Amino acid sequence: MMKQDDIVLLLKASSIKVTKQRVGILQILSEADSPLTAEDIYLTLSGGEKGTANLSTVYRILDAFTQKDILIKTNLNLEGKATYELNHREHRHHIICMVCNEIIPIKGCPLGDYEIKIRKSTGYEIVGHNLEIRGVCPKCQKAKRE
Repeated sequence: MMKQDDIVLLLKASSIKVTKQRVGILQILSEADSPLTAEDIYLTLSGGEKGTANLSTVYRILDAFTQKDILIKTNLNLEGKATYELNHREHRHHIICMVCNEIIPIKGCPLGDYEIKIRKSTGYEIVGHNLEIRGVCPKCQKAKRE
């Protein structure tokens, strides 16, 4: 979880004006265990003391943060909605429950050697990749058995 002072410094370093909504959005994302949709962020923001903003403002802020490389935008949500998470400057993959839509980050990457093989066989300069693993979480497995 990021402290408010760290969030303010991050915004200033990124040449982004410090507002209550921007600080609130970064606080919400820093407290999250998994990537969130704009709607999730909007509902949390409007239901707490972190400021209020309409949904279109939340989207604009998220886009600005993504352009400044503060956030990572992905399409992990099973409903096709974009998800956002803080850019921790570490390579991560995710596992997604196909029943409850829970998203859990996974550390470590099994594709490093495969990228080298692809680079050698194609001549491409590999700049990145995404890996999503889909399954059914333990809670949903248990509920299905009951």
